[in-house]
Amino acid sequence: MSNDFGHTHSPGRRSGAVAGLSLAAFIGTALVVRVLTDDRSAPNSRQTGSLNLSGVIAVLFILLAILLVLRNRRGVLPAVLAAVWLGVWTAVAIGTRGASTETLREGVREASVVALGLIVYSARGALSVPLAARLVQIAGAVPAVVALFQLANGTGMDVAGHIRSNGTFAHPNSAAMFFAVAGIVSLWRYLDCGRRLPDAVLTALFVAALIATYSIDGLVTLVAMLLMLGALRPGRLGIDRVPFVIAGLLVLVFFATPLGSARIASESATNLASAERGEANSTLAWRLNKWKTLLPGWEHSPVYGQGLGTTVTEEPIFGNEYAGDPPHNEYLRYLVETGVIGLAVLIGALALLIRGLVRRRRVSGTVEAGTLNAPLVALVVLAGCMINALADNTVLYSTASYAAALIIGAALCLPPEDSSAADLADGAQHHPSPAPA
Repeated sequence: MSNDFGHTHSPGRRSGAVAGLSLAAFIGTALVVRVLTDDRSAPNSRQTGSLNLSGVIAVLFILLAILLVLRNRRGVLPAVLAAVWLGVWTAVAIGTRGASTETLREGVREASVVALGLIVYSARGALSVPLAARLVQIAGAVPAVVALFQLANGTGMDVAGHIRSNGTFAHPNSAAMFFAVAGIVSLWRYLDCGRRLPDAVLTALFVAALIATYSIDGLVTLVAMLLMLGALRPGRLGIDRVPFVIAGLLVLVFFATPLGSARIASESATNLASAERGEANSTLAWRLNKWKTLLPGWEHSPVYGQGLGTTVTEEPIFGNEYAGDPPHNEYLRYLVETGVIGLAVLIGALALLIRGLVRRRRVSGTVEAGTLNAPLVALVVLAGCMINALADNTVLYSTASYAAALIIGAALCLPPEDSSAADLADGAQHHPSPAPA
């Protein structure tokens, strides 16, 4: 008999299971605390260097990643390359803005996201994809209930004159992205990990909570992920239709609600001329003008950029509604902050990550072992993040980035499809479940 850790209950594996349980408990607790306190951060937290609770959690992830990578000697090369990339462009930021804790803040935050993925990867087999998905579900359950309570009571956050649910997150858009990830992994658990009722209920909960945020970016992201999951997962046709049905219902319900239809109508009436003048009449127009204001910064240093975090640590300026606000496009942000070189390296790293997940897609697995379609759901989560990044601050949403890093890191622990028969046979001999230790 096996469990979410990918281990059997034989005496030889008990110590590994205990270690996996301890690691899962730490990560799960940290993620729950981080999610439940996300809205406690000050609005100008990116312009300050104070070490708050979110900063403490980030530092803990980094320290634990260093410990596990050095001890287990797994993920050393990715860890070194990520550290070099972050270090180089943090140094560029110091050269641009000067040495300060504010300058270092973004480098530390992004390093913590990479660190969480490395924690899972370096402890290969300690956390399976189903267990990682369960941790995301646990972390998101209470905020989802809070979001629905806010919807029912007309409370939440006032965004451009609309009251939108944000749960316990700093913004409805960051809540929507987390709910999108939690919703897709919950659906995957239901379809491929035994079709248990709790997973079906949690899928419905997260989808409903996303609707309550009235985030168009979140809506598009989840619909795209659902369509990908339905189109790419193998199996019986009747089951494969479930993601498509949910995607259709999600769009219909969003359009059917008064605020949802009003938001769609508002975005459809975007005036490009007013956006050009800086007089935004919609969030899309606001984004277009914000992107326009970022381009001079890139033109000033097109090769290596201004430095990591410089676009989000800019001090607000009176009379300029765009100054100090996040760029709502991660590709443009990295272009301005890291230049052509940094963005090219980042895109190359994403390509390698996608390749690694694709190579693991055909790994044979079982429901009990928790490997069935596990690389696929990680690939879908990654694609969803990349789609959301076109018009949102996806990487800046630490909670959603942590959730994605958990799922992707766990999926990368599976062997690639071109592993030799001898390696697979050896793994089967020592580890009866397909998930290697």
